[in-house]
Amino acid sequence: MCCTLGCISIAKIFSTKNPTERFPIQTLSIQIEEEQHEKLFSQLRQFSDNHHFRFSLSLYENEKEFFVVMDGDALQITASPRPITRTEIRINFYEKDPANPPKQEIVDELFNDLKKFISEIPNVTIIEEK
Repeated sequence: MCCTLGCISIAKIFSTKNPTERFPIQTLSIQIEEEQHEKLFSQLRQFSDNHHFRFSLSLYENEKEFFVVMDGDALQITASPRPITRTEIRINFYEKDPANPPKQEIVDELFNDLKKFISEIPNVTIIEEK
């Protein structure tokens, strides 16, 4: 019983500390050379324009680190390098309103279209899809 109460208490701590924490509904990881980041930004911007997403790019640490946000009506897509490496990029799809999620077919269509845009960049490797 103490274990159960402890788990409930921990869950409450995490939910009150960060009640807006979200988990991606789909993830794409790619391997890309640092010199190709500009091409990646260009492809992500084109994808955003094609699907009427708002595109935002933030650069940090003398433009070596970045964070991309593509914001649509029902989805938000983010892209950023994994910690420690600048060559592995994680692209996450998030529902904007979990109580009113987009249809899975739409998410799959966008996911596959994004992969097409990224695959146009030479020497990019898709590492993982979830």
